[in-house]
Amino acid sequence: MTVLENATATQAVPVRRSVYRVGAVATLLGVVAGLVVTVVLELGVQDPFGDVPTLTYLKGILAARNVWLVVHLVFAFVVLLKLVGLLSLGDILEQGPARPLARAAGGLAICGAAMFLITMVHDGYLHEYLATSWEQANAATRPEWVPIFAEGVRDTLGTELGSLAAMTGLAPIGYGLAILLGSRLPRWVGWLGVVGGLGAVFTTGYLWMTGNTDLGYAVLYPVFATLLPLIWYVAIAVLLWRRGGAAGGQPVNPPRHAPPANRAAY
Repeated sequence: MTVLENATATQAVPVRRSVYRVGAVATLLGVVAGLVVTVVLELGVQDPFGDVPTLTYLKGILAARNVWLVVHLVFAFVVLLKLVGLLSLGDILEQGPARPLARAAGGLAICGAAMFLITMVHDGYLHEYLATSWEQANAATRPEWVPIFAEGVRDTLGTELGSLAAMTGLAPIGYGLAILLGSRLPRWVGWLGVVGGLGAVFTTGYLWMTGNTDLGYAVLYPVFATLLPLIWYVAIAVLLWRRGGAAGGQPVNPPRHAPPANRAAY
């Protein structure tokens, strides 16, 4: 069997539709958990979208140390749950004619999730350690910890922006284009991915050039890194749930280019 024949045979393996509902549930759990911990962070520690001085940031962590640690741990699981949804969507789109875009989007989503996990380790775990070290230092050495903490914040911003560009920007653009060009999924979901993704890319560039500004974190970030992605993930979850519940194993809007042996996956 040639490599091409082997690839074709692999594509012909039927997909158990109910598995898509696992992706739907994971996505919704990620959305709900993300909303909860964002509210907890806002009310229990400090404004996650605010531009605050280094010492204010540091003391805010110390005032709610355990909450800070738990929130960032939950955020780490949130991004993994959302990644399950994105890759499940990608599996559907990879069975159509725009599969190169879907595969590229999946790779970008994985890269973005990895950078977000690094961000959570820095912001949640490392910064708590630095804040505690500052608190325990004597009066003579305490000022030395402030620039170290500030450097950590700047480093964390860099990985956060990388995650924003990849998982919230370029990946939705890729998935959105794949929906628009090669799928019969609702086109508004594709447009939402493209428009929201472009906004996230712009937000990334703006914050990269300007740093922690009020406009960046008080306006652009909440809209393009929080609100629109939330709508996007809910839409994905609904699509995955419906795809997993098609009755009788009948195809659900299969693209005309789908291989005959694999049309049942739709």
